[in-house]
Amino acid sequence: DRVLDLGCGVGGDLVALARAGMTVRGVERDPLTVEVARANTRALGLAGTVRVEPGDVRDVDLTGVPAAFCDPARRAGGRRVFNPAAYSPPFDFLPRLADAVPLTGAKVAPGIPHELIPPGTEAEWVSVAGEVKEAALWWGGLATARRRATLLPSGATLVASDSAGGPESDPPPVARPGRWLYEPDGAVIRAHLVAELAASVGGWLLDPTIAYLCTDGPVSTPFARGYQVTDVLPFSLKRLRALLRSRGVGAVTVKKRGSAVDPAALRHGLRLTGDEHATVVLTRAAGAPTVLLCSPA
Repeated sequence: DRVLDLGCGVGGDLVALARAGMTVRGVERDPLTVEVARANTRALGLAGTVRVEPGDVRDVDLTGVPAAFCDPARRAGGRRVFNPAAYSPPFDFLPRLADAVPLTGAKVAPGIPHELIPPGTEAEWVSVAGEVKEAALWWGGLATARRRATLLPSGATLVASDSAGGPESDPPPVARPGRWLYEPDGAVIRAHLVAELAASVGGWLLDPTIAYLCTDGPVSTPFARGYQVTDVLPFSLKRLRALLRSRGVGAVTVKKRGSAVDPAALRHGLRLTGDEHATVVLTRAAGAPTVLLCSPA
């Protein structure tokens, strides 16, 4: 019921923690930001459960602190910082914090390299309405999986198969295009959970290096967007243009993975004039440039 919010900023996470019923102590280095956080908690009627103080998070006495949350600053001079060593505080502060506090969580950039994640840490990638927004690291009793993908607003979550100490999932099989194509959510891809998703839907990959899954029948999953495949052909602008024109297609949504084709150049080269719409997927199947003509499920 007590948590330390290190690098609390103007109080976004501070407010959420307090509204969850916790007594929160926030620490922020910038004095002006401290005053803004205090004003926000007062305005929201949370002053009785929140205390915000100025200070460097690396100097805070952690003796007896039961839980801590840290959101390192990832901007410098108004620009986004991509190197975790350049976070403020730096990334290496987080494992030291976890060593001192039994329950620790931290927010990091979604592009965090997997090799930086310490052993015994849960790494969770979060997407909102299909867009990957952030990653979180959890230690101690908060770490219940090795890797996790969580989708908001539904709250659906997918975890690594080896999270309970079991073996890692076998790589998904690779085969010809199926009647249905599934595009995994970005959080699933970032969490390296495509194999787990493939196993859950009975699917396979078109290419071992590309995160498109196929099945021969429709499946229901929150972790991927499905498309019904109507046509499969080797990439050829002339053949694709002729097929689309024969279907009366005048507008296309172009999706691509593993293809060097520029979508804007493709649309220009197709010169379509019909009234129908189609989804064109540019990818590789068994290493060969391939076009899938699809309609959204």
